Amino acid sequence: QTVQYQMMMKSYLSIFLLAAVLVAAVSAFQSSSLLSHHSSKTRRRLHQLHSSPTQPTSRNTPTTSSSSSLNSSPSPAIPTAIQSHHVAVKTRNIELAIKFYSLLGFHVETKFVAGPARAAWLLHGNPDDDNHSSVKSRIELIEVPSYMLNEPEGTIKRALDLTKREELLGLNHFCLDVTNCIPKPTNNGDESLISNIDAETTTTSEDGSSSCSLYNLQEWMDDLNELSISTFGKSMRVALQPTKRIIGRDVYEMAFIYDADGTLVELLNWSGRLEQEVGS
Repeated sequence: QTVQYQMMMKSYLSIFLLAAVLVAAVSAFQSSSLLSHHSSKTRRRLHQLHSSPTQPTSRNTPTTSSSSSLNSSPSPAIPTAIQSHHVAVKTRNIELAIKFYSLLGFHVETKFVAGPARAAWLLHGNPDDDNHSSVKSRIELIEVPSYMLNEPEGTIKRALDLTKREELLGLNHFCLDVTNCIPKPTNNGDESLISNIDAETTTTSEDGSSSCSLYNLQEWMDDLNELSISTFGKSMRVALQPTKRIIGRDVYEMAFIYDADGTLVELLNWSGRLEQEVGS
């Protein structure tokens, strides 16, 4: 009986060991399959991210549910344009600054308070509630309170004259494109071609008299100065008289003026385009 009992126990032990081996093999197979499945999903996801980036979500674009986003195929990326909203200028007198920029066609969009300072946004353009992209240019004026200026009696603080401090880093000036304010001569119906940028564009009448049809940046600035004198009794301060410059194939006139506080403002007039690019 003892021998039979020992043989029976050995049989039970063999069966138990065989069952344990089978369980371990099944578990290992399931783990391997699951790992392979996750690895395949990860590879597919990485491939999608690198080959077909999804479109970034905009603040104005409603987001979809997670289930619908999983079922839909990724959309191609669409570049989002970044627009310049405004340039900020500090002034000692916001009313005088508003008057100055009104000469250039700017008008007050809104006035507000920024901490202890009065401020305003000036616009050049015709925006509406649905299309703010029609705004061509915007300037933010910030009035420095008098107690911060610390002006000695009888003196008026002005902005640093950056034309005389060429070693300074950071923002130097902002530029206003006045091209649309200056009428251009035509060249066989094409205003973009200029064969000789130094030649005067003239027209000759039947009586032999001739007149220049090119209204250039200098003439426009002269008219602007007359408007300033007649409206506010003050001349416009010029930092750099108009000069001509060729950049690539484009011909520009550029000048620099000071605003009411001495901030440097560039005026740019596109004159036309050369048939061939001139080497720099």
